Amino acid sequence: MIRFLVTIVTAFLLLLGPAQAAPHERVVSVGGDVTEIIYALGQQGHLVGVDDTSLYPEAVHALPHVGYLRNLAAEGIISLKPDLILAAKAAGPAAVLTQLSDARIPLVHVPGEDSFEGVLAKIDVVAKTFGIEETGRRLKSDLSAQMAKVDVALAGVTAKPKALFLLAQGPSGALAAGRDTAADAMIRLAHGTNVAASFDGYKPLTAESAVALAPEVIVVAEHAVAMLGGLEALKSRPEIAITPAAKTNRIVVMDAQMLLGFGPRLPEAVTKLATVLHPGVKLETASAE
Repeated sequence: MIRFLVTIVTAFLLLLGPAQAAPHERVVSVGGDVTEIIYALGQQGHLVGVDDTSLYPEAVHALPHVGYLRNLAAEGIISLKPDLILAAKAAGPAAVLTQLSDARIPLVHVPGEDSFEGVLAKIDVVAKTFGIEETGRRLKSDLSAQMAKVDVALAGVTAKPKALFLLAQGPSGALAAGRDTAADAMIRLAHGTNVAASFDGYKPLTAESAVALAPEVIVVAEHAVAMLGGLEALKSRPEIAITPAAKTNRIVVMDAQMLLGFGPRLPEAVTKLATVLHPGVKLETASAE
């Protein structure tokens, strides 16, 4: 009789099919772009921690923080007892990721290409991880429609102003963004010319290099302005004051995470930067809400 009951129960379970994996309930997000995508997909209720680059939306500040994206601490993450870590491409260091693997915490790497197609790829990975592919498709469709409007508005732009993006090196100076950086990609998306594209990565801006680069527009990250003593102090620095941008007062402060994060606010970021570069072009502010 017992053997007969076991056979019946087994057959019933086989008819039901394989058990569905439990959804992730305790997620740590590492990377501001990843966190923004989680919110845009409506999955923020699963978050138990984020990294220090996760600054948007405002509600994210109420969550525990696990350190800076590139300098994580395994102990802080493990203490939150996550059942999943969603990590941006730049997450590290490698030794910490190994520790998390040894602790048997599943980790999903989210790709990090600095392009609109890269944003769509990130959404695919995050949506698939949560098992909400249809929600991901709707978000991608919405962002694609927004981006198409920006592209149409900029289609007739012929002049590509010479622009320079600055990050803070510290109180002593600023770093200019060269090619193969998120800033370089953003300037190109907004139909501008990155005057620092002759070198890779970031390099200190000196008076000599500022003269050679001669930017018409300077875009500065908010945190850089704060570190350099405020906007007026920045404008008075020799390497800034000597530029055409300073002489025509075309120095603009922008949210670095929105501008460089390549997350769901990308259409809005391109619109804002394009408005700075092309003040005569009519652009409706995109929104990734």
